[in-house]
Amino acid sequence: MVAQNLWIIYDNCGGENDSMIWVMIIGILSGMISGMGIGGGTILIPALLFLKDMTQQQAQGINLIYFVPTAVIAIVTHMKNKNMELQVIKPITFVGLLGAAAGAFLAVKMDASLLRKFFGGFLLLMGISELYKSKSKKTEGRKKGMNEIQFANVKAEFQKADLEGKIRIYVTTEGLSTKQYKELLGMYPIGQLEELEKALT
Repeated sequence: MVAQNLWIIYDNCGGENDSMIWVMIIGILSGMISGMGIGGGTILIPALLFLKDMTQQQAQGINLIYFVPTAVIAIVTHMKNKNMELQVIKPITFVGLLGAAAGAFLAVKMDASLLRKFFGGFLLLMGISELYKSKSKKTEGRKKGMNEIQFANVKAEFQKADLEGKIRIYVTTEGLSTKQYKELLGMYPIGQLEELEKALT
């Protein structure tokens, strides 16, 4: 339905204003990301700068206006699902207002090219941070391994399985710690270790 409406707008414009169609598409994507609580400005601002002839301050101003209605809808949805911790929100909101006032003042006074570089650097740091967090979580997950109930189920399945099944479970099961792998190995037929080695190489 959305795609059909966009095509109607494009057809009525005679296909002359392609950038506006892309802006609308980016607007939809940014709204979806904002609703998830991630921050649609990370997509909207670069898209506006790339597609339209405007300064960094103008793009960020549009993003702030755009953020208000999308945030209201997202807040109502999350409140209905009881995802709001009011005790945490109150102090964060207060200091956030102070920070917003200071940031807006700096953004207006700052040179557009410098502000753009600052924003780009911020996005780069956020990206690196997310990659690091993802890697850390995977490493932490491997160290902790499965919880006792999950591992008990894996062990029960491992004990009942034939040789081929044991190899499959040992090779393909994810989330096991080194200790848990060793425990499964202790349950594996010693005389068939060569077959397991072949599957692991």
